[in-house]
Amino acid sequence: MRLFRAFVVIALTAVLARPLAAQASTVSWQDSWYWGLYGGQLSFPTVVARTTAPTIGADWLITRTNFALRVFTDQSYFDAVSTVIDFPATGAVRQVSITDLRRVGAAVTIFTPNINIVRPYVGLGYAFNYVRESAPLGTYFASAAAKDSIDTRINKARSAGKLFGQLGVMATWRRWAPFMEYTVMPTQGAGTWLINGKGFSNAWALGVRYNAGSSIDKKW
Repeated sequence: MRLFRAFVVIALTAVLARPLAAQASTVSWQDSWYWGLYGGQLSFPTVVARTTAPTIGADWLITRTNFALRVFTDQSYFDAVSTVIDFPATGAVRQVSITDLRRVGAAVTIFTPNINIVRPYVGLGYAFNYVRESAPLGTYFASAAAKDSIDTRINKARSAGKLFGQLGVMATWRRWAPFMEYTVMPTQGAGTWLINGKGFSNAWALGVRYNAGSSIDKKW
């Protein structure tokens, strides 16, 4: 909520600051690329509990007139507990410690008509999600083969590709573009991924992008 309130203040200031808009440089929005850094928080469920974790990341936004391609990478920091199937015949589960989540992905972003220097947007994308570390909890295993089998299931469950949706707002002034966005990603409960709770994972991010220039080569 503090992130949301902070960005509302920024957005309202940008909308009301018409003198600033008039002083904006001739840097073009269209056909530009933006490099960005952001921070925020991720909330995700496992079968055991929901976890909220701090996140940092970087992105690259290539703009056209009303849409853009966004490529990003980020990492969330946490220590949490999930589960995998321990005995398939009975459906018994074993708890697993999980540490940190890394994501790499891309999204097609559509910008609605801008309000002065503020540009709302929506996006749809796909991300590869990877749990950085995981290990079974408990020391009892029926056999060495059973331990190997559980370790294999845990390793397979560390990563998953997921679709996600986004809502955001970005204010452009000169070469700088502060932004805030909300991301929602479905979470499956079938146990094939360590982020296996019911419902959705969601994330808030607050950051700033910098216009590095035109994304189209110009003829001499």
